[in-house]
Amino acid sequence: MDIIIPPRNHTSHLSVILLWETEESRCEECGGEISGTAFTCNYCKVWKHISCADKLNRDPPLEIIHPLHLQHRLQLEWSYHSDFICDKCLYISTGYIYRCFPCNLILDLTCASSVSGQLPKDQEPLRFKDGKKKTIFHYSHSHDLEFFKYRKVREEDYDCFWCERHLLPSEVCYGCTGCKFYLHQVCSDKFPRTLSHSFHPNHPLRVAYSTSPFTNCNGCLKLCDTDTPLYVCEMCSFRLDFDCAKLSPSLKLDCHHHLLTFFKDFNNEGVWEYPQQYLYCKVCGKDCGVASVYHCVQCDFNLHLKCVAPASATHKYHIHPLTMMELIKEDDSEKYYCDICENERNPKDPMYYCQSCTFIVHIQCILDQDKVALRKVPSSSPPPMEKKALFVEQNEGSDVIRTLSLFQPTTHPQGMYKITAELGEKIYCNGCRLVLNGSGYSCTICVFYLHEKCAKLSYEIRHPFHSSHPLNLYTSNVWHHQFIACDECRDICDGFIYFCEQCNFKLDIKCAALTTHKIGVLEEKMTGRVTELHHFTHPHKLVLANCYESVYDIKCSFCNLQILGPAYFCAERGCRDIFHESCLRLPQKIGVPFHPNHMLVSRLLPNCQQCYACACTLELFSGEFVYSCEHCDFNLHVICANSLRRPLKCEFHLNDLYYFGRNHISLFDSIWDKDFKCEVCDGSCEGEPFYRCLKCDINFHLKCVRIPYTVKSKYHIHPLLLKDSFIENDSGKYYCDFCEEERNPNDDIYYCEECNGQTIAHIECVLTEVEDNIEIRKNIHEERFRKELKNLVARFMKFLSNECRPPIEDVIQAGVAVLVLGNIAAVSLRCRDLVLGHGALLPLLALLNEPVSCSMLRNATWTLSRFCKPPFDQVKLVLPTLARLIHSKDEVILAKACRALSYLSNGTNDKIQAVIEAGVLGRLAELLMHPSPSVITPALYIVKHIFTGNDVQIQAIIEANIIAPLLHLLQNDDKYDIWIQATQAISNAISGGTHDLIRFLVSQGCIVPLYNFLYDSDPEVVTVGLQGLENILKVGEADKNMGITGGVNLHAQLIDAALCRERIKDLRYHGNTEISEKAVEVLETYW
Repeated sequence: MDIIIPPRNHTSHLSVILLWETEESRCEECGGEISGTAFTCNYCKVWKHISCADKLNRDPPLEIIHPLHLQHRLQLEWSYHSDFICDKCLYISTGYIYRCFPCNLILDLTCASSVSGQLPKDQEPLRFKDGKKKTIFHYSHSHDLEFFKYRKVREEDYDCFWCERHLLPSEVCYGCTGCKFYLHQVCSDKFPRTLSHSFHPNHPLRVAYSTSPFTNCNGCLKLCDTDTPLYVCEMCSFRLDFDCAKLSPSLKLDCHHHLLTFFKDFNNEGVWEYPQQYLYCKVCGKDCGVASVYHCVQCDFNLHLKCVAPASATHKYHIHPLTMMELIKEDDSEKYYCDICENERNPKDPMYYCQSCTFIVHIQCILDQDKVALRKVPSSSPPPMEKKALFVEQNEGSDVIRTLSLFQPTTHPQGMYKITAELGEKIYCNGCRLVLNGSGYSCTICVFYLHEKCAKLSYEIRHPFHSSHPLNLYTSNVWHHQFIACDECRDICDGFIYFCEQCNFKLDIKCAALTTHKIGVLEEKMTGRVTELHHFTHPHKLVLANCYESVYDIKCSFCNLQILGPAYFCAERGCRDIFHESCLRLPQKIGVPFHPNHMLVSRLLPNCQQCYACACTLELFSGEFVYSCEHCDFNLHVICANSLRRPLKCEFHLNDLYYFGRNHISLFDSIWDKDFKCEVCDGSCEGEPFYRCLKCDINFHLKCVRIPYTVKSKYHIHPLLLKDSFIENDSGKYYCDFCEEERNPNDDIYYCEECNGQTIAHIECVLTEVEDNIEIRKNIHEERFRKELKNLVARFMKFLSNECRPPIEDVIQAGVAVLVLGNIAAVSLRCRDLVLGHGALLPLLALLNEPVSCSMLRNATWTLSRFCKPPFDQVKLVLPTLARLIHSKDEVILAKACRALSYLSNGTNDKIQAVIEAGVLGRLAELLMHPSPSVITPALYIVKHIFTGNDVQIQAIIEANIIAPLLHLLQNDDKYDIWIQATQAISNAISGGTHDLIRFLVSQGCIVPLYNFLYDSDPEVVTVGLQGLENILKVGEADKNMGITGGVNLHAQLIDAALCRERIKDLRYHGNTEISEKAVEVLETYW
């Protein structure tokens, strides 16, 4: 069969090559050596024989249709800088490539020129049944490894990652060409999953992936590659990369009690865990960074190679002088020996070498003979410092400071404190993910909690659910951040698990406590569901599991809503995609009424766009699943595309309205602070369903649209009632009985109460066919609004009238004038003083103490907050009223009353004292735990202002138990405004507090929030965090000088353990001069 080449002109890469002289190069075309004149490309640094270039005199076509792949055209590419594996011959190649992008089929130039459409018969073991080349998942690498045949395509040979020997021509290997990671077939089974290593003799090391891009190897101290696993001891937080795992100690010196290991190009950059003295040579005292050293991994003991062995030496068994060399391979036998002791030597270790002959010896053999005396070196490393922390024990009448040792569990790298008091909120154990009740442990550095039994789990167990092999404990997600599910209960688990590396069997902690299977539980959860499937939204297989994560929300990759219940997740390593079961039932193409000309197709968005339904309110991000029009620049969120299918015809608005239900609430969480208000009442649409006109970009509350509570439909005998949601059964599938399409069980609906919910329908489906006279309701609605507007204007005109000047008491009683007064006072302080000058305050306070409606109370409280803006001299007059208002159950009243108190507390110590004496602090501690940010934020302002007062006033804050909820907000609230106000409050306390107060705040975990401040983009926020940490260090230094901490600055150690010192080092290069100078000052003073 002939190759079909479309007629098309093309100027190839070879049209710009030059003739040049070379001595040792290799032809990119045939792979042969070149010596003499040849063609080269200066840009790509590739060479071609003149004869090979002549063969390609005719430009290769841009596109071809190949008999091996007739369904699509293959596109020409130039791929010299990266290798690829040809799908026909399975050889590794470089240079020209023909690719089918939809099918990801790749052919090299030679195979693309072949007229054969048959695959080689001898390659069948290397292919799947469909003819595609085989791939495997191997625990030594994070990507798929492909089968391929090796041939030399570069100047240097490729080596096997494990044995480090060359790949042989035509040898079948595994490889990831993108990472240049290659394995011999025989070496793929040689990677031990568990390793006993002399660098860490106390515990075995297990294969695991780095959970952070800033993880250092304990051997070479370099950052670990996140695509290649490590050998890890989780009990000791000890890590070895694969290169260091292959090393072994080889040198014994009298000055140190361990064997030393040779490291070439030892690199300590970015290493914060080790005190600086550990990173210097013990002989010359110079830095060991980027140098060849002998290193003791257990003790962090270092010696430069040049300080260990002289550049030249002699030996009694050899007549010539010997020169020290770092890398010697005398032949390709791959087995090398010392010519003195005749033991095998490592070719990567430095040796003494005779340049006159092939005499090669260990350094150890030379040193043992000559007894080379090193300069005086410490004989051992100092013992590790015991972890201790200061606590303030609050006894009546005195603060007694005592030192307590930390508990070091086997399941957490930092020390933990035992929880002895009842926690004020629901806390979950990070091990079993169950509610923390009873005794437990807490780590204040990383906000980590454990049951007592979870802190003392066995490192290895035998379990009846998997009796063939022992199960090992894993305390972090070592599967490259992928989801994992327990093989017993199928629950997705992000806590601790027991794992069998040989069988890939996983058991979460709650199931590990069982001894018999829960018969029928798993089957009941999974009844009628496919356990594995492929879906058009995802390239990998999806697996069924249960998602009941308690610590944080797991959101669907398709609709971006929280998942609770059955879900399908991708089990591939490094993939975090998970989907609602219902989302996988969504069609690949849909139509919406507000884009009638084209269908919308589900796809991953390549770049940021705007959702048409949300207008400019919410952005669609790159890589997000959307429904898009292939012909127009039209995109929708998955939620919008599937819920906005039924328009509501409303008489008082010209265009159709679309229902935004409760699923949209979480979608809009980040943008409620924008102008997202109801067009009718001007109230916020936050936290409740609403209708939206997509053309006008305006919104309406359901109550403002005047959706009737009861309607009579032509399709049902009984009246239908409006209900905010209805779930008739636990099937997980719910439908509208009018349109028979699937509905969201959380959305507002009409249902028949007399039929016990047997008839349920969308609001839009019901209101299109009702028996009410809609025109009459429309007229009544408009008439009511006309009367309210007329009454409002009359009252306002009466207030402004020059002829009629009613007493201010009557104006306030008029209702709407309360808001008018507040609005006038809000214009400026001069206007506020004008209103107060007319005697408005006392009647307003009287109104607030009368039994009035909630709406009137809200308006009056808001007006009072406008009156209280500083400077305000009548503080004591309004405090009793505000002290009563902050006990209201209404969120709006609470928010406005707290706002007024924040104004009153923002001043001199006299005003702060008046606020404290009003008795508001006890209630303030409760308000900091309020669910609404609108209440928490002004409450935080009050605390922040009081912390600027004197020592007595700050002590009142502590005695009111406000510190605990304050720290809780710092550690758990994800809203930036709340977090920053809480941290500023703590910073105020540290800057003006006593040493005892600062010690107490440190013991309560205030260091981590200040550390987070150091990463803020606002220089003022960074400065606040830096000053707060400096004040803590000052107290620690004072304690050290007093001799109560054993001669060490304990606060400096805690700050170092929280990674603060590393960040302060980075701040030396901050763009703000004051910050950089302060960072240098702190480092020089305390480290």
